[in-house]
Amino acid sequence: MGLKEEIISLEKALLTFEVRRSAAKLGELLSKDFKEIGASGACFGLSKILEHIPHERDWSATTQDWDFRVLSEGIVQVMYKACIEKPGSATAVYSRRTSIWRLEGESWKMVYHQGTVVAPLAAACPPAAPTP
Repeated sequence: MGLKEEIISLEKALLTFEVRRSAAKLGELLSKDFKEIGASGACFGLSKILEHIPHERDWSATTQDWDFRVLSEGIVQVMYKACIEKPGSATAVYSRRTSIWRLEGESWKMVYHQGTVVAPLAAACPPAAPTP
């Protein structure tokens, strides 16, 4: 697996509840100096993320249009589009997302993430299943 595929795989892992509900797994992927700027514009550090993320309710993410670039030795960035759907909600949330990953020792860790809400993206969400 190449570096691009490895980082995208790590990023996708952070969109799963297997990882999000485990403080230990989050700690393996998020740097101690992690920062996030949320859709609201608020900035969060690692402690706030570890306090909040494991208690999120179910939702699903569909991603597309992944881009990857090396910023410097041991620092990379991914960018992609996401569609977040919550059960029982008729409206999906669309966003453009970016993360910066840094090689810390032998492991890649996310040091920064930002999601910006945007208008609906073409083909970002699979068609809704017909209701019976």
